[in-house]
This record gives sequence, C-alpha cells and structure tokens, in this order.
Amino acid sequence: MRIEGSGIESISRRVRVGVTGHRKLDDPAAVEALVKRAIDAEIEGLLAEDARRKMEHARRAGTAAISFSVVSSLAEGADRVVARAVLSYPDARLEAVLPMIVEDFMEDFATEASRKEFAELLSQCSEPVVLRTRRIRDDCSDAEGLAELRRDAYALAGRFVVDHCDVLIAVWDGEPERGGGGTAEIVQYALGQNRPVLCMWDGRFEVLNRGIHTGR
Repeated sequence: MRIEGSGIESISRRVRVGVTGHRKLDDPAAVEALVKRAIDAEIEGLLAEDARRKMEHARRAGTAAISFSVVSSLAEGADRVVARAVLSYPDARLEAVLPMIVEDFMEDFATEASRKEFAELLSQCSEPVVLRTRRIRDDCSDAEGLAELRRDAYALAGRFVVDHCDVLIAVWDGEPERGGGGTAEIVQYALGQNRPVLCMWDGRFEVLNRGIHTGR
C-alpha cells in the first residue's frame, strides 16, 4: 500500500492521466476509441511548457516523446474504459487508487464478469493505493450509514485522482450532481484546482480547462 503523496511517480515525459466519469455507458467500445482520439489530439497541448520542450527534444533525438500512466479507481464504467484506453499505449502503466479495501469494493460490482474485469485490471498495478483500510461494516451497521461511508470513500478517491494527475479525463454528460462524490462534483473540484480537464460525451470531446502550465 502507498499513502497519499508517496506513491504516484512523476518523471520526465510520463504523463499521468486521471479519470472520472459515469458508471453506466451505452457503448464502452465507442467511448474507449473516443478517449484515444482525445489523447492524441489534446494531451500534449495541455502539458506544461517545459514538458513540451522535453518532448520535442526527445523527438529530435529519435527517442520516445511521451508515455502515460493512468490514475484510476477502477470502478465500473468510465474508470475502466479510460484505463484500458491509456494502457493500450506503449509503456503505459496503471496507478490504481481504490476507495476502499477490495472486499468492500467488490460488493458494488453487480456481476461475476465485472469482478473478473476488475481483478484483471488490478493485476496490472504492482502496488495499489487503498484509501480506506478498515471494513465499512466495522464502522457502521445501518444501511443509511453504510451508504454514506461508501459515498465518502468514492468522493475521497475522486479527489485523490485529481490531486495526482497531470490531466483529468471526464466521461461526463454535463448534468448536475446526482449524489455525493459523483462525476460533476469531481469535475468541479478539478476546475477549482485549475487542473487541465478534457471532457467527452456523445461522440465529442472538449477541453474544459487548460490549467496553469507550471511544469513538474
């Protein structure tokens, strides 16, 4: 396990792509293809000026100009779709940030296929960050309290992703918040932190915020 601030690496030309987004997607394959188009078209322009200079120098030297890490909680839907899209690039890595321990997290996955997909993706991360290490049921017994603790855990994970990425990809329909810790709340948090945000939905993508190009 890694704790906040200690585990997400930052090296020259490795871009950390965070993700937030809806769990239910009508066409995950189409979203995955859209994510890759958006990365190819926009990511480099969202990076700090010194990072872009290093990338250009690498190109002139004939070496790889950019590689990616994806910072994802691996929840169903957008978290996994964006993770798969980023991991399709050469030398890409997964930085998994779990809102709670695996036993609790898997209770939110409706099918065995979903649990298997989660396990397969998680196996590609050598050292996941686990933000809540106590069993939820050890801290609360009533249904309402359990639901609130889960929402809090997801909200914390969403903010962690924002705090530890260079660019946030939001698979978001633009609608207001439906519950605590949801996509709209995390997008607003990212904008408040002046994090570059690349939003996509319904076959289109746009840059919501370009951030401050301070370099890393």
